[in-house]
Amino acid sequence: MSAGHGAFDPGPEGRATHLVLANSLGRMSLWPVWREVPAGWSVRFGPAPHEACAAALEPDR
Repeated sequence: MSAGHGAFDPGPEGRATHLVLANSLGRMSLWPVWREVPAGWSVRFGPAPHEACAAALEPDR
């Protein structure tokens, strides 16, 4: 990760940089691929580009 960019910021365009995680309560989270998936969470979508993961979090999907 380069200086000035946070873990949840979009990465280079088109690169699979993020995941969508879900927990047992149905909560969803955008998560960077380079971070370990926390206990109690599982991958629901990805790895995919930030934009695709953000779209997967939209309520109408």
